[in-house]
Amino acid sequence: MKNLVFDYDKEPSRDILCIDCKSFYASCEAVARGFDPLKVKLVVMSYPSDNVKERGSGLILASSPQAKKAYHISNISRARDLPYPYPKDLVIAPPRMNLYMSIQKKINTIYRQYVDDENIAVYSVDETFLDVTGSLRYFNCDSAHELARLIQIDVFKETGIYTTVGIGDNPLLAKLALDNEAKYNQDMKAEWRYDDVKEKVWNIPNLTDFWGIGQRSALRLQKMGIHSIRDLAHINYYKIKKEMGVIGAQLYAHAWGIDRTFLGEVYIPKSKSIGNSQVLNRDYKKRSEIEIILQEMSDQVATRLRRSGKRCTCVSLWVGYSLWYVDKHGKSGFSKQMKIEATHNSKKIAEAVFKIFDQFYTNQVIRNVGITCSKLEEPQLEQLNLFESIEVKDKENKFDEVVDEIRDRYGFTKLVYASSLIAGGRAIARSNLVGGHAGGMGGIENKEFK
Repeated sequence: MKNLVFDYDKEPSRDILCIDCKSFYASCEAVARGFDPLKVKLVVMSYPSDNVKERGSGLILASSPQAKKAYHISNISRARDLPYPYPKDLVIAPPRMNLYMSIQKKINTIYRQYVDDENIAVYSVDETFLDVTGSLRYFNCDSAHELARLIQIDVFKETGIYTTVGIGDNPLLAKLALDNEAKYNQDMKAEWRYDDVKEKVWNIPNLTDFWGIGQRSALRLQKMGIHSIRDLAHINYYKIKKEMGVIGAQLYAHAWGIDRTFLGEVYIPKSKSIGNSQVLNRDYKKRSEIEIILQEMSDQVATRLRRSGKRCTCVSLWVGYSLWYVDKHGKSGFSKQMKIEATHNSKKIAEAVFKIFDQFYTNQVIRNVGITCSKLEEPQLEQLNLFESIEVKDKENKFDEVVDEIRDRYGFTKLVYASSLIAGGRAIARSNLVGGHAGGMGGIENKEFK
């Protein structure tokens, strides 16, 4: 069977920008402290020590370009990966998520001066796609490259943040240009068009450097004899589609630079979930302390369910062990789920979490915990359980309503479990977090910090 061939003349060709705020968290901290983000050696690290004579613990969440170059670290490094005692010219900053979110909002406001809401898509906290096809004439620009420069200048003037820009006929090519060239160019811009696919896309050095291919996908492709993007583009389309389904067909198209998505399209997910995870501030070895964490997190996830007006029918628990710990089965953690009767009640969700925990916990040393409620439903007429008193169920629901009302009005810390006040409790400390880092946390925001 003849292989599938694409006709670029029939593919959408627009002016798409993929803009990345360079080392965003680290840059925000550098600017706030009066440093040049490209010259200072700075890392944003969770749980840094207040004492310069102590190493501290936690993850390096962001590093400035100079810190990465000097210490050979990445954004998945830890405190132990830094030279110790710490160099005098190294700046270690605790995360301030509220600061980063406020700067992100300001930057996206700048982007919206160049495009309308239908032509902007926020991809992550530091990356945004813009379709500037209709903006070039308005801003008297002859090319997307020229308009990208104007945006870079505006963002730097307003925030002090440097941006890199990938330009392409579609979001895929713009993203590939950003990741594989723009970040290394002196002017922090790169443009990849359909005409560049054979020369640039096919010469991307590693499979995992390609948007959408992770370690697992790369291994699967390699088993099929695909070791490069060039190989991927020349595999038989029908073979890879048979082996990998829709994902295989998509990867084949991407290898030819084909992406038919538009930024203005509204994506409606088939399934939604609500959850929370955290990296604990230390290794947890006592069962009693771990149970406190599970109780707090179950309460938070249930609170978010009620706020969203949803009930869940599936509860998942993920537990990651300490870095050095491996159980008798050679595993570094466990992840299990169970179906439950539709609920958003804190007590019911906690009961499900503890059932899973009791089944698989055998005194492991724990450092990561995650709870997710999935298979969500809209509240309907509640089905009665013959083995549960209507009065008890009604009392539990009213209790949750009162708790939510008090916390919404006076702040999370005004009403907490007594266990949160003893060793192991993390809810109060995390009540002024954003995304798990210093700055607010959905479901347990402390209004005293706002």
